[in-house]
Amino acid sequence: MDLIPFIRFTLNSRFTGRWIIGGIIFFIPFVDFFSIGFISRASRTMMTGGMGLPTWDRKTELWLEGLKQIFVFILYEAVPFFLFSFGFFLSALHRFTAFFGTIITYLGFLALLIFSFFIPFAFAVFAQDMDLRKALEFEKIYNAIKEVFFQYIVGYFAILILIGLFYLTILKIPYFIGFFLFSILTYYVLLIGVYYYAQLFVKTSLSSVRINDNT
Repeated sequence: MDLIPFIRFTLNSRFTGRWIIGGIIFFIPFVDFFSIGFISRASRTMMTGGMGLPTWDRKTELWLEGLKQIFVFILYEAVPFFLFSFGFFLSALHRFTAFFGTIITYLGFLALLIFSFFIPFAFAVFAQDMDLRKALEFEKIYNAIKEVFFQYIVGYFAILILIGLFYLTILKIPYFIGFFLFSILTYYVLLIGVYYYAQLFVKTSLSSVRINDNT
């Protein structure tokens, strides 16, 4: 998996502006749909063998695609979000229920870790087929993950660790500089992650462009 050439490619002055724009608006509500739509479009390009980054044209389509990808994310995270909400409710209700609220909140964190694990391939499925139902075919996605499990889990935790480091360091820079740097760097890591998982995805039975790994 040629991550280094792709990173060099994205740092070319011709393309840096494309992902920097996406990073700047990544944490702005509703506007961030453009950012998500951009990396979804990029994923589709990468899965067909292209290394180029898409342009920001057809902005309405881009925004709608981002909205649909966010909807996929919300559906996958519905269980942990419910557990968090119910746990916080019990914690605030009474001392007696606070104990159970704490347990449910911890279960929410566990559920968040588990359900988030499926999102990279769910994202890839939707980017490929533009079909919400296929992105929610949990069993098929699980079976595809098993085909490349080791590489999948390495990428998953690498992304979490990098974003966690940015959160603990970059975000502390004052005067909104840290916030925008954190936003841009997080978005860039996700872009690299999209490339990484696109290359994994095409090696699985879910991909319409199947690539065998003979290395």
